[in-house]
Amino acid sequence: MKKMLLLLSVFLTFSIASEKLEKIVIAGPSANVSHPIFRMIESGALKKYAKKIEFKLWKNPDQLRAMIINKEVDFVAVPTNVASILYNKNQPIRLLNVSIWGILHILVRDKNINTLEKLKGKSLLVPWRGDMPDIVLQAIMKQKKLSSKDIHLIYVSNPMDAASQLIMRRQDNALLPEPATSMVLRKTHSFPISIVAPELYRGIDLQQEWAKAFHTKPKIPQAGMAVVGKMRENKKIVEAFEKAYIEAMQWYKSHPKEAGKLVVKYVKMFTPEAVADSISHVKMEVVKAKEAKKDIEFFFEKLKEQSPKIIGGKLPDEEFYY
Repeated sequence: MKKMLLLLSVFLTFSIASEKLEKIVIAGPSANVSHPIFRMIESGALKKYAKKIEFKLWKNPDQLRAMIINKEVDFVAVPTNVASILYNKNQPIRLLNVSIWGILHILVRDKNINTLEKLKGKSLLVPWRGDMPDIVLQAIMKQKKLSSKDIHLIYVSNPMDAASQLIMRRQDNALLPEPATSMVLRKTHSFPISIVAPELYRGIDLQQEWAKAFHTKPKIPQAGMAVVGKMRENKKIVEAFEKAYIEAMQWYKSHPKEAGKLVVKYVKMFTPEAVADSISHVKMEVVKAKEAKKDIEFFFEKLKEQSPKIIGGKLPDEEFYY
């Protein structure tokens, strides 16, 4: 009898372990951090673990927070500081990796402008007030002792709004993340000069400005993947996800044309060419969260000096790093 019960227990354990989930839901913004996910879906990388892999686009951190509270998602592509805010507010989230280390450039019409100091006395369009592009810019400006009196910051709701103002010649300088930067460069080169601005330039690499300001490497741990909710306990799927994301990132980086075509199936606002162009201008490397901890904490310390609420009040503890 004991033997039969033992066999039954082993059988049930095996059945539960090998049972496929109905679906795995991954959420992310339109930016490059999400793009390898589309490759994972199309290549069936996780089909062994779930009948369906679904992607949900989030447009702002509040939307993402609602998805987590309502238990709608299993994995999220997220700016590192947003993950920290959610974790510090007791949301069930752990950071898996950092994959985006440089995505911000300032487009300029005057090609001689190649540092923030050379923007003195000029206006700069900045999307997403209080979010990643803005907080990185503010940290660098503070370190370089530049204020809004030196550079007139004009906030707009999103990168596409900033892009359209550049294209229509309403402004000359804008801070943009990729692939929006590549999109603008493509568009301005494709119109007659009489309609829009003459050429724009990738004038200022914000990662280089960060390196100069803080005497460090031109790498900023800006975004990565996190696991949320009950999925945090499913070690097997989390490991499979991490492996699949690394492979998808390698494919994405080495197949820009195919990647461009794939991304626009999921994110309609970009063109395949802009996505393909952007790949060579983004610093992408998948580093496990625990291995990136030193870089993340340095970044968070600089953000905290600006305003503790940017990271949720304090540096997240050890449990934040998966």
